[in-house]
Amino acid sequence: MKVKLTKRARIWHEAGETVEVSPAEGRFLLSVKSAVKVAEETKTAKKKK
Repeated sequence: MKVKLTKRARIWHEAGETVEVSPAEGRFLLSVKSAVKVAEETKTAKKKK
């Protein structure tokens, strides 16, 4: 699960960083409003020309 931190967290990353966390850690960070979920990028996404 990818999340974007909205507050400094005990995982010692700064606000604004996007990090990969376990599902349990992600649920905790989301529940205390310390992060927002980031949409997963797909590998098959096509670039517009």
